[in-house]
Amino acid sequence: MFLQVFITSLINLHSHSKYSDGTLSPAELALTASKAKIDYFSLTDHDVCLGWDELEPRLKELGIHYLYGIELSTSLHDNLHILGYGLNLKDPVFQERIWNLRARRIERVKKIIALLKEQGFAVTFEELNTLVDHAYGRPHIADLMKSKGFVKTRQKAFEKYIAYGKPAYVAPCGPGIEEAIKTIKDAGGLAVLAHPGVVRNILELGKWAEMGLDGIEAFYPAHSNVLTREFLAMAKTHGLLVTAGTDYHGPDTGRGEMYGFEFHDEFFGPLKGMFL
Repeated sequence: MFLQVFITSLINLHSHSKYSDGTLSPAELALTASKAKIDYFSLTDHDVCLGWDELEPRLKELGIHYLYGIELSTSLHDNLHILGYGLNLKDPVFQERIWNLRARRIERVKKIIALLKEQGFAVTFEELNTLVDHAYGRPHIADLMKSKGFVKTRQKAFEKYIAYGKPAYVAPCGPGIEEAIKTIKDAGGLAVLAHPGVVRNILELGKWAEMGLDGIEAFYPAHSNVLTREFLAMAKTHGLLVTAGTDYHGPDTGRGEMYGFEFHDEFFGPLKGMFL
């Protein structure tokens, strides 16, 4: 008598590297995904996609299927982000647009640091050691505050000083939702709403679908089973694709567990033909 073993594929299409607010290099990220037995993967750094030059050859070596990805932060809400998949990363118009978004991020960072100085913190923009091909934001400021002993964790910096309503908060300066969707679609990609549960109170999926939104990240660590089913129903109602991701940022970030969701054709089948 033979024991039949079913091998389940795993999918995780939401992660970050050092090129934005993650703590691992793209090569380290690929190895972490391999150790977690991820079969379908994407790197979705904020407003930058240059990590793919390092990541892609490692994913090929490890036999992991992948989609080129990015995550655009919008101006509507700190957590209203649009994921892009299957993009033409070399498109010059796309590259110019996301370079502009990174420049806007830097202006926000400088404003936050100025407010922290007013609060008595000895921090400077120069201490961030910014690189032109990386994207910077509040997590980098939080890490700087942690390194200087002002807070114990990245999360505490947000909770006490740089989150919405706190003394050093500055509103996001990214694109509007329609602009973010257009930026992705003009580069040949699919536009997907990230972590909808975080922005559930302001969801306007019908309106955003009319703008060209293609999908919704229904499977996400913070979503309960009930909420996931609710988003699956919404996706069906509005004719949207479904994706899954853990929003992995690496060790010491509060989002340091790499794993995947079971790949079921019922949910992810329409994506299969897109993977490299």
